[in-house]
Amino acid sequence: MVVAFVLLNVKKGGEEKILDAFKDMEGIEYAQLVYGEYDVIIKVKRESIEDLQKFLTKEIRAIPQIEKTTTMITIK
Repeated sequence: MVVAFVLLNVKKGGEEKILDAFKDMEGIEYAQLVYGEYDVIIKVKRESIEDLQKFLTKEIRAIPQIEKTTTMITIK
């Protein structure tokens, strides 16, 4: 099992829409708006690194309101 935290920069005004989209996505355990350099943080669980890569590329980065992602994969 791979766990990652993904920090997202979202187009202005798109934060609530992004949170709503994440409610229905399998594998997202946590999604929250944050202040600072990033707009949203999510916690993702996937079966493998390859599965995480596909999820980030095909599901997360495909959302038009998301401008940038930073992924931190946990080790413990």
